[in-house]
This record gives sequence, C-alpha cells and structure tokens, in this order.
Amino acid sequence: MSTSLASSQRLTITFLNNLKSNPSNAKSTDYEVNLSAMKDSGLPTGVRCLVGKSGGKRFLLRYTSPVTGKKASIGLGKHPETDIPTLRKLSKEYRQQILEGIDPKLERDNQAVDKAMTLERFFNEVYLPLAKQKRSWKDEVARFRLAKSIHHIPINELTAAHIIKVQMEMQNGLSKKSKPYAVATINRVIALLKTINKQAYKLMDAPFIANKVSLLKEDNVRTGYLSEQQLKEFIAYALDYPDKQTGAFLALLFLTGARDKELRFRLWSDINWQEQSINIPHTKNGSSHVLYLSDYMMEILHSIPRIRTNPYIFAGRKHGKPISPARHALRTIKEKMGLPDMPGDKANITLHSARHTVGSLLASQGVPLHDIAKQLNHADLSSSRRYAKLTVGRRREIGSRLSDMVSLGIPAGQ
Repeated sequence: MSTSLASSQRLTITFLNNLKSNPSNAKSTDYEVNLSAMKDSGLPTGVRCLVGKSGGKRFLLRYTSPVTGKKASIGLGKHPETDIPTLRKLSKEYRQQILEGIDPKLERDNQAVDKAMTLERFFNEVYLPLAKQKRSWKDEVARFRLAKSIHHIPINELTAAHIIKVQMEMQNGLSKKSKPYAVATINRVIALLKTINKQAYKLMDAPFIANKVSLLKEDNVRTGYLSEQQLKEFIAYALDYPDKQTGAFLALLFLTGARDKELRFRLWSDINWQEQSINIPHTKNGSSHVLYLSDYMMEILHSIPRIRTNPYIFAGRKHGKPISPARHALRTIKEKMGLPDMPGDKANITLHSARHTVGSLLASQGVPLHDIAKQLNHADLSSSRRYAKLTVGRRREIGSRLSDMVSLGIPAGQ
C-alpha cells in the first residue's frame, strides 16, 4: 500500500509521530509514505517511510541499481532513532553513490560481511542464488554438505589448507552407505570449493587460493560400456520390457547417447516429426541441443503408448509426470544379459554408460572425435569451432550410425 501526500505537507517529527498504524486486516504488511514528495523535505527521490501494523516506522531509499539494473532498496534507519537531519544526510550520500554507478546496498553488505560472513553463509546467501540458474544446483548443495568441517571458516580467511583438509577427510572417510568415497566424488566437492573461492574473489575481493589446490588423479573411464553385440542384445531386451515407456526410453538412451534427464523429461511437443528430431531446450551445458533420429528410432517413438493427460513422451505412473530414473529396469536387463551389477566398479553398466557406449562404438566405426563430441553435446573441446559447422545432414548420418549397426532383426515395437 502506498500513500501520496500533498506537496504542501511539511516533513516534521510531529507528522511522523501522527502516522497511524497499518490496519490489522490490510493485505500488505506495511503502507508507504513518499517523504521525498513532501514540501521542503530536503530528501532525494525515493525516500519512503514504511508504517507497520504495530505502528513501527522505518525509512527506506528505493532506487534502480546501477549494477544489476533491477529495482532495489536500502534501509535508512527507524523512527524515532533516526532523526530528519540524519535521514537527509544518509539518503543524499546513497543517492550520490548511485549517480556514480555504485549500488549502496551491495557496497554496504560487502563491507558488513567481509569480517563476519562464513563459508556457509556465503554459499547460502551469495553463491546458491546464482547457482540456482543451473539445473544441477541441488547436486551442489549435497556436495557442499560434505565440506561441513570448514563451514564455519570466514570466507575471507579460507586457505588452501582448509580445502585440502576436506580432501583428506573424504579420502580417509566413509560415505553414508559405509563405502569409501569415489575419487570422482571427492573431486566434485573440491571443484565446488574452488569455484566458491573464485566467486568470493570476484565479488568480495577475498584471497584467491583456488589455484593452489589440485584435484586427485581420476581414471577417465567412469563407467563401463556395451560392445556392438551387447548393445544389440540390450536394445532387444529394452523393447521387450513390460513397461513400454521405460523400455523405449532405455533403447533411445543407448542409441542416442543423450543424458538421462535431458531425454527422460522430453515432451511430445519437443518432437519434430518432419525433421525426425527431438529438441532439448536446456542442457547441462546451458545451451539447447537437437537429437537427430534415424528411421529406426522414429519407429520406437511411434510404438510408445501415448497418454492423453500426460505431456511427457516417457509418461510415468504419477499424473502429469515422466517416468522415474530407469535403474530397476536397467538392473533387470543386465541380469537377463548376464552382466553383473557392481556399484562403484568402473566396468559397471549404468545409465551414464549410454554416453560411453555411443562414444566408443562411433569411434570404433572411424567417426572423428569432433563429430562424436557434437552428437554427445560436449562443450569443452578445443575443436568446438570445427564441429560446430557440421551440417544437419552430417549430424543425421552420425545419429543413425548406431541404430543401423544394431537394428537388424529387432522390431521397434515389441
């Protein structure tokens, strides 16, 4: 609620004292009085008095941040603790900072947290709101919990020794499942801490120590992959799986090399039937990606029972939701194929093995690395300029290579 006053009204202590409380049945917590518009107020534009339901009065300066371009506000104190001369002085100082391109709230907050903000507070209040723009932000929350022993360290006092401490604790410790942490898991936690430090360095001029900590050496083969014959057998079992949505999902996952969530959350509206493609609007890399499908893959799509009330291609049992991660179905198929289920073993077949399977089999067919990278939507290859110029025809040819390799004699809609 906002209250406008005639320009003839003067700003005085008596006026502020006489402001009535916000009605208890009002929708908003406070109502605002535009103090800047009052006669001879001596205040810059944007100064407001907010009056609460209990009668409390506080002063704000509303402005557009010259840093973010968004609407912002900064507190100027409370009545009667902050008198009118102090209100004028403080609001004018802040308005001058704004004219000079400085956001006074960001400036004040940074100065206030330099000494007091812990690593945990920085993560929750500064890093996480930015990280939530990524689809993987929940993973980062889980990883940050594993660094609990240094959460209390002030962000400006974080050292390489603190990060190495977490690294050593994880190397010598056990997970909740009472198993040693995988090297890849440790590295993800350490990489997150390094990224947090880089962010603190940029935003708060904290000491930059991220480059002093090295990640542990990893075996590049994180999961196993299927041979050409195994893939053919896998597709046959997948298409014969009782739940047709889940079976079709696994078949297309291992034929395209797509990421699990990026394929599982696709809508029927993402399919371009004429172009024989599926559009993925948002990928792990932050960009869109198009999966070009072979005739065989299109047959699989056509064989999927369509649920009118569910927009997802791979419709789950819950109303309006996609299928859950197909781990149970994967274990069932592995059992039929005689493949052991060995969690944590680098030779184990997982959902991520779809990407390794596609990459390794395309490579065995002589497909160049940059073409494989485009199929798998990798973003960090130095040859990105080269593979970014691939024609649609070339992309479609690469996408069809695996299905041509394994589809002979396998009906798409078993």
